[in-house]
Amino acid sequence: MSTDPGEIFLDMPATSPRYIRVREGEIVQEGDVRSRDERELESASLRKWKIEEIGSKTVVGSNTETGARREWDRESLEQRLGIGSFSTDLTNFERVSVTEAGTEENDDRPPVVTVIVYGNNGKKFIQRYRLLEDGDDTDERRLDLYEPDRKTEAFDDELRERFVRSVELALRGEGYAV
Repeated sequence: MSTDPGEIFLDMPATSPRYIRVREGEIVQEGDVRSRDERELESASLRKWKIEEIGSKTVVGSNTETGARREWDRESLEQRLGIGSFSTDLTNFERVSVTEAGTEENDDRPPVVTVIVYGNNGKKFIQRYRLLEDGDDTDERRLDLYEPDRKTEAFDDELRERFVRSVELALRGEGYAV
């Protein structure tokens, strides 16, 4: 957990790998994006706040409907984000895990690379790639996406570009090319 002014950063344990990051100017809302769908979270009874200021002890937000200001104890807000009574909008993907399977000599399955992308709102996205045999003499191993995460289809263009950039950067770092 970070106590830096300007952002809230929660790093969840390895048993449930996820992270939550909220920066000034972003939205915090009642409800858990990990267990509710978009329609449920659009309920008029669930309030949303634009985060105006994140200090080391307090967080100030303004209600997106009424403009009314609210101040939280930072630790209390962090706990509520961590347990899911509050959520934040998906704006970025800073963590990506790349795992290759099926490359052992006694494994009959074709090699597969699984990419898990963690969003700043605690959600995760999983895509699978096949290793291609292209015969190039390059150090990069070529991949083909064969199992995309359908949840990414709802991303707007800007968010999709951030997602693709995060995945490609992680894959390149592991010696793959898409």
